[in-house]
Parts: sequence; structure tokens; C-alpha cells
Amino acid sequence: MILLKKYDDYRESLLIDLSLSIIDIDESLSIDSKILLSSISASEVDIFDTFKLLKDDYVDKLDLQYLSNNIEFINSLSSIGLKNSSVQNSIDYESFLSIPCRFMLIYNIESNELENPNYLLIQSWNETLNKWENSKLYKVNDDIKKFYDKLSSKTIEVDDNGEKYIYNTSNGNEWILQNLDKETDTFKKYLRKDDFESLIKDKKVKIKVI
Repeated sequence: MILLKKYDDYRESLLIDLSLSIIDIDESLSIDSKILLSSISASEVDIFDTFKLLKDDYVDKLDLQYLSNNIEFINSLSSIGLKNSSVQNSIDYESFLSIPCRFMLIYNIESNELENPNYLLIQSWNETLNKWENSKLYKVNDDIKKFYDKLSSKTIEVDDNGEKYIYNTSNGNEWILQNLDKETDTFKKYLRKDDFESLIKDKKVKIKVI
């Protein structure tokens, strides 16, 4: 069974009891864009007020591909000292996202893309309508590296009767022990997905996403 807290209580961690005979670790660890946004303490802001855009000019046009190539939008950013990055798609990353998303970063016009962005535009895929939803704008309030870390890797703490083992994966298939001083014949430095799932099933451990 999966033990879920209220969203506000588990935004940065999720406690999972993997004691069933059938385990799908990927499904258990899947996340959505809300958890990505929480990793940078993102706060939603109004795109029209923030970027000085006329609503009538962008009715049903808040698609990132459209915006990234729209001269009026780019000029609007430039007029208030901002610039946009290229559009990035979550499917280009190994990730645990349950629903694909794509995003664009907004920087100070003098910044390089190694610096932290001011804003993030993000849109999610709507599986019911089979199309991208309108993008939403968020102010970035923490290090954007946390966003990418949450997107492209997963770190968990395995609790085996009080003994704790930290594993990390960037693809869900290969898990690497982080606290190597804890390595044992059972909890090895490297585990494949099948080995990992068999181990946590047989040992009836609990894992915590961190």
C-alpha cells in the first residue's frame, strides 16, 4: 500500500510502504508538475500583468512553441529587461513525470543561462483533450537546479528495520548507493531495477523519497 500525506505535508518527501507482492517502483515514485514547481518554491503570477501583454492579442495563444517564435512576445520581454530561453520538453529527460510537460525559462536580459532565471513558463499535456494546455507563469524563488534534479533524478531512503540506505537513479533502471559505508551483500553499490524491486519486496522495507 502507499501511505500518502496531505499534499502540503509531503511536497518534498513521500513515504511508501512497499510490502505487497507486486511492485512497480516507477509507478510508486511518479510525480507531477506540482512537485517540480514546489522544488523551487514557485509562485504563480499573472502573465499579462507581469509581461505587459494585451490579453486580446494572446487569446488561445499561450502555447510555448508559439510564444518562443513570436516577435511581439519577445519584444515585450525585451522592453522590460527580460529574455526567454528555448523551449524544453520533459520527454527529452529521463524522468518520473506521470504527465509530460514543457517549459521555458525567463531571465534578466543581461544574464547568461547559467544564472538563475526570474520566471518559468510551463504547460502540461492534457491526455483527455489530447493537446497541450495553456502555459502558466511562475516566479522562481529557489535554485533552478533543484527543478532539474527533481525532473531528472530520484533519491530515496530505504529503511530496513532502522538501517537506512540512500539510493539515487537518473533513469529508474539503475540505482546507485550513496552512503557507501552501508554497502552489504544485500544492499549493493549498484542495483538494477528488477533486483531493486525484488529486494524491497523480499525485505518488506519502507522507502522515503527525499
